[in-house]
Amino acid sequence: MNAVSLGPFVFDASRLAAVAAVLLFLTASRIAARTKRHAGHAGAVEAWAGWAVLAWILGARLGFVLAHADNFTAAPLDALKLWQGGFSARAGWIAAGAALGVAALKGRGAVLRPLLIAAAITAVAHQTITAALPRPQMRLPVMELLALDGSPVQLAGQDRVTVVNLWATWCPPCRREMPMMTALAAEMPEVSFVFANQGESAGRILAFLAAEGLPSDGMLRDPRGQLMGRLRAVGLPSTLVLDATGDLVAAQTGEISGAALRDLIETAKEQG
Repeated sequence: MNAVSLGPFVFDASRLAAVAAVLLFLTASRIAARTKRHAGHAGAVEAWAGWAVLAWILGARLGFVLAHADNFTAAPLDALKLWQGGFSARAGWIAAGAALGVAALKGRGAVLRPLLIAAAITAVAHQTITAALPRPQMRLPVMELLALDGSPVQLAGQDRVTVVNLWATWCPPCRREMPMMTALAAEMPEVSFVFANQGESAGRILAFLAAEGLPSDGMLRDPRGQLMGRLRAVGLPSTLVLDATGDLVAAQTGEISGAALRDLIETAKEQG
């Protein structure tokens, strides 16, 4: 799928690339600042590099939240859940540029050159890494899962946009995002939501749903975790969005926000 496994840890590949880009920018800024020409401003360069990164993160998140304000009205504190994803790159670059503009206005023009050099290096590296990320051509597999009453359910052939969520009751982020998932499923009946539990009994699943007050619609069992292997997922939760023809549009490993999932669904609708 699109995840990277490092020992016991699993990271969404795009998020890992973003973290690598930040570290590269900070490192490149430090190296550029310590050249003979900029040695006298090394401390200022490193400080403003940190401010630029912070401005990008906050600006990108704020831009995304404002663009999806309806999704955050009921739970505004969800805007602070940065780990769920949801950033506007354009808003981030504007915010970072504003931070550098402040540096220039404060008479820190000497720090701009090494920062711009570092930014250029980082942009090229990030584009290269992003282009190299796995983008598997994947379709919804033809296989049967089990309904909670034990009856077989064919996974393929949905003929509409489909969201597949691989989850388990023992997985904390799975439990956190499930209320959002089931609410979105009820709100969007034109989309097929498949909640494929990995390796647990119907009794355990039903007990979890009852304790959380969640519906059982779309809940299926994958007793041997075969779907996880077929979709090449390496961690839970994993969410895949497929278009009406069954082709993969996007996937995310790790917790996802309602706003980010809506975005992926809308993209799938446009492609389908």
